[in-house]
Amino acid sequence: MKNDSLIMTCGRPLAQCLEEIEAFHGFKAPGMVLGLFMVHRAQELIGSGIEADVIVETRHCLPDAVQLFTPCTVGNGWLKILDWDKYALSLYDRHTREGCRVWFDLAKARAFPVLYQWFMRLAPKKSLPLEMLLEDVLAAGPAVLSERSIQVTDFYNRQKKDRINICPDCGEAFAAVQGERCLACQGKGYYRSRSQPS
Repeated sequence: MKNDSLIMTCGRPLAQCLEEIEAFHGFKAPGMVLGLFMVHRAQELIGSGIEADVIVETRHCLPDAVQLFTPCTVGNGWLKILDWDKYALSLYDRHTREGCRVWFDLAKARAFPVLYQWFMRLAPKKSLPLEMLLEDVLAAGPAVLSERSIQVTDFYNRQKKDRINICPDCGEAFAAVQGERCLACQGKGYYRSRSQPS
């Protein structure tokens, strides 16, 4: 896209957004740039002044774009991630649950061969240099997106923090719903200790 400093996306110049993506992700990740356009379009559709939550249908790149360009994060509970590997997001009013769903449309993406090949993993990454891919993503912009109005019917509840217990084995605080001992001390953890705590 020409004149990146003149194009406004998510309330800021596109060039600034690209810098923020690079600072956050380590490079101008094509998936995050695509996510930037998706977030921007969803925000346009839902309008301003809405207390919104987001449901993202993939754990790859798109959640990062949502967290970078909206106030919705995993930590505050306003972002929910469904591991469906669909490049789609739904932005909705958290009170009425009315909103919009925006997704990467493969039929529209065929007009941008480099982007299509990358997304569908039809070509090795080595044959799609980042600059060439980024150029195609920026050229495509919102033209590869589709949208529809929705009413969210599921996955909208926020997990509330509940009672806390102290594990009698390790002495750490944990969610009481896990039982009398934390999951790690029940042998269901993801790690094995190799040393004594310091």
